[in-house]
Amino acid sequence: MKIESYCLGVLLRKPDLLYRLDRGLEEFGLTALTVEDFEYTDHQLLFGVLRLAMEQDEKEHEQYVLSQIPETLSTLTNDLLAQTEKVDTLDEKLLDDLLGRFLDLRRTHAMTNVNQLRFIQEDEQQAGGANLKVYMEQTGQYIRLISAIDQAKRKLSKRQV
Repeated sequence: MKIESYCLGVLLRKPDLLYRLDRGLEEFGLTALTVEDFEYTDHQLLFGVLRLAMEQDEKEHEQYVLSQIPETLSTLTNDLLAQTEKVDTLDEKLLDDLLGRFLDLRRTHAMTNVNQLRFIQEDEQQAGGANLKVYMEQTGQYIRLISAIDQAKRKLSKRQV
């Protein structure tokens, strides 16, 4: 939750980083950020507002975000902004830091899914295995994703040196 909160707090402070994060992920052969990158529903809702802000051009992104956040999320928004108050949003290293953290989040989510799928596969095998192939394919997809994330982390760490 801490990594998610930090990343979201920084994006709330500087929504324009979202475009650069998406490009960075795509350079590594990964998909752009989505609400699924966030575990918590409130974080998903806030990220959805951030994504919408980047897709519109009527208002400044920061203004749009603040005007569209549901009142029920205002306390969370204020907390996230307070937690990231001292972050230097002009620091060039911030983008690579966020990329690394989002890669860590994705890897954690993928590992969780692999572990869950392994339990499901065991249960499925004991039940006759009718859907076993589907679960094995999904596990393979997550394992390939983990490998791609690990490769991206290596490239990122070389870039940071």
